[in-house]
Amino acid sequence: MSRLLKAALALFLFLLSDAIVAHACTSVIISGRITEDGRPIMWKNRDSGDPGQNMMMFIKGKKYDFVGIVNADITKPKAVWGGVNSQGLCIMNTLSYNVDIRPAEDKASSGNGLIQFEALSNCRDMAEFEALLASLPHPTGLVTNLGVIDAKGNCAYFECHNYGYKKYDVNDPGVAPEGFLVRSNYSVSTRPSEEGKGQIRYMEAERQIRRAIADRTVNVDFILENLARSFSNPLMGIDLKSGDFNKPRTRGWYADEDFITRITSRSSMVFQGVKDNEKPELTTMWTIIGYPAASVCVPVWVKGGEKGLPRMLAPDETRHSPMSRNACNLLKTVYTYDLDNSKENRERYFNWELLFNLQGNGIMQKVLAKEAEILPPYKAALETWRKKNKVDVSQLTELNAAADAALAAFYKEEFNL
Repeated sequence: MSRLLKAALALFLFLLSDAIVAHACTSVIISGRITEDGRPIMWKNRDSGDPGQNMMMFIKGKKYDFVGIVNADITKPKAVWGGVNSQGLCIMNTLSYNVDIRPAEDKASSGNGLIQFEALSNCRDMAEFEALLASLPHPTGLVTNLGVIDAKGNCAYFECHNYGYKKYDVNDPGVAPEGFLVRSNYSVSTRPSEEGKGQIRYMEAERQIRRAIADRTVNVDFILENLARSFSNPLMGIDLKSGDFNKPRTRGWYADEDFITRITSRSSMVFQGVKDNEKPELTTMWTIIGYPAASVCVPVWVKGGEKGLPRMLAPDETRHSPMSRNACNLLKTVYTYDLDNSKENRERYFNWELLFNLQGNGIMQKVLAKEAEILPPYKAALETWRKKNKVDVSQLTELNAAADAALAAFYKEEFNL
């Protein structure tokens, strides 16, 4: 029995036995033919109905080691919600509410996370991933849009349902004439898109990428600022970050209505692939663990193993990420509606003035300022590593130690956390 077939059968057994709630994710895949440096990019904001937190883990796979985002309180995860392996294969997903032959419920199969775990553990590239996907017994337990990029520059979405899938190659001009594709919580290959969810977030992601193309700024920094922390609603024609929605013009409170960044946002990830002559180990996962508006991005690589992960992103003795815990505490200060006892209102209305204000001292503004200090040393190191075509694990460890100390001090001094 082949390795991929064994993985498929093992995954099928998992699909029949578990369930998890997840919703409202937004994602983009961008071909290297339109990015600033020629490397493919894949982004996802992960949302979950699970009130828990996220953390970053290094996992020794069956064939390939990998790093991935998992739910907190887990010691031996079987599912991951975005990650990259030692061969440069990157994967993420968004739940689809219309892809299956029947309407999907909010409670979706954990197969969407389990297949990501199996793919990172067993697959070297997109071809091997597609072979794994094709070998799954039916019903597969999948109701999802899976995004994949690899070290060969391949990038595609796979719209998966219980009885098959359809591939959308982002490198194919006939499929993605603008060089990118977006997926939120619906698919385009099966039932009408209006039966899905996330149409307005889809519109916002498309709008932002087209703006980056026009400005020739299709890069990681643009995505971290304008997609991972987006507070725009294109249907209503508002962008809270414009400054027109703060005091004294308004009271500074808004309804959490179809923004990409929202109360259920648990993490964000930007995968940056490699060029043809670069080793897969240079594939970078720019990672925001926790509510993106209150959490600082730190990049991770597989090469350093468990000791190569920043301590602020990895699980501590409580099986939680310190970064995610800090961001969660700040999130609770933003969603503080207290005019009645309605749980619905407490989770809907948020104090925008606390996140962003005209004085420049909102939570998100402070976080972005700290991020602007944390990332440059990593970027400089990455450029050196690309020239040498290898990750310097010793230097990575030093960078992480400095970032961990700076971030712990930042949250203590600014927010007493």
